[in-house]
Amino acid sequence: MLLKQYLIVFSSSISLASCATTDGGSDLGEDLTGTGSDCISIRTIRDYTALDRRSLLVEASGRRLYYVTLAMPSNELRSSFSIGVESRDQWLCPYGGDRLIFDGLGSTIDMGSSIRGIQRVTPEQAEELLYRYGKKTPPEQQDPAPGKIEGAEVEELGEVG
Repeated sequence: MLLKQYLIVFSSSISLASCATTDGGSDLGEDLTGTGSDCISIRTIRDYTALDRRSLLVEASGRRLYYVTLAMPSNELRSSFSIGVESRDQWLCPYGGDRLIFDGLGSTIDMGSSIRGIQRVTPEQAEELLYRYGKKTPPEQQDPAPGKIEGAEVEELGEVG
């Protein structure tokens, strides 16, 4: 009887989870959690931008962009000239023990940093990340000119005398 109750609760949970939807909105805070599970083909990595001590934006061929977060902050990330990859196969993934190795002004012996998450991002999301981390200044937004409002004309009054 207890097993039957567990089975009902489990199947109910699965059916509720499958009914949940996302609106696919462009709110960067909700979309980019830093815990994505995408993978990057190592041979397609072209460039990267360090955002802070814990995250970077990786550019792959085909103009694909990835938001990569590290498990622990790394002082070497911001001063590195290049990054290396330690992986068992040809894919950089946030699981399986893959690590990033930094080469730069920091310590001469870099043990590497484990990856917390990899998430593919759109060019708009990448631009927003650059703004968020201060790597790019957002364009100045001008206040829109006030539109004409019906019935708001000024009426001239005669002289008061």
